[in-house]
Amino acid sequence: MPGKPQRPLRIIHTSDVHLETDTFGSGERGVQLRDRVRTAFGRVIDIANDRSADLLLIVGDLFDSARVSEEGLAFALGTIGRAQMPVVMIPGNHDAHDERSIYAGLAPNALPENLHLILEPEGKVLDFDHLATRVWGRALVEHSPDYRPLHGVPEREDGLWNIALAHGFFMEEGEMERSSPITPQDIERSRYDYIALGHVHIFNDVSQGNTRAFYCGTPAPLYSSDNSGWVLWVNCVPGEPVAVERLVVGE
Repeated sequence: MPGKPQRPLRIIHTSDVHLETDTFGSGERGVQLRDRVRTAFGRVIDIANDRSADLLLIVGDLFDSARVSEEGLAFALGTIGRAQMPVVMIPGNHDAHDERSIYAGLAPNALPENLHLILEPEGKVLDFDHLATRVWGRALVEHSPDYRPLHGVPEREDGLWNIALAHGFFMEEGEMERSSPITPQDIERSRYDYIALGHVHIFNDVSQGNTRAFYCGTPAPLYSSDNSGWVLWVNCVPGEPVAVERLVVGE
């Protein structure tokens, strides 16, 4: 197919893990709930490794807030470090890159080598030449109606898989404006192959035109609707429509 890469691409797409929330309370019950969310995140990495994914995308709200202990941060980064593929991550509204940002004080050598953390509010392009893939995302600083998660997305690059990450709320025309809005026009105008979305805790297909765009839902069983979390398996094959499969994470 003209303009398409010649190699396939396999992606695991996750978001809204909400690690280390303090709403669980203290004591044994709080520890149990915290550990269930941690276990679910660990399973995401296991699924990515077991399926030999080429990329793992974490589309915001890995953490529930900026109130994360050193031990909690070490767990998250260590778990990401187990992934056997590049990991691309952006902040969401719960772990926004603002004046309280958990990410601002991290030394570059504190991050696992496989983690590509996008902290640029204006957006950043990452090229993975060995995957014939270009990834774009931008850091959420303030969750407000003025913040447009897909504002500034670059023109698609022919000959590559064009992937974007966006954390915000999809709105059909005529809906009341919400913070961090994403519109059908934003998605379709990108002409990207796949847009990985975060912020909504349930699976949702909001594809427009030839651009596939999905919310993956949360992998954490505490936040999902039927007590089992999910991730998405995104399979990009030259000459075929991008295929998306919802996988149960389990505990």
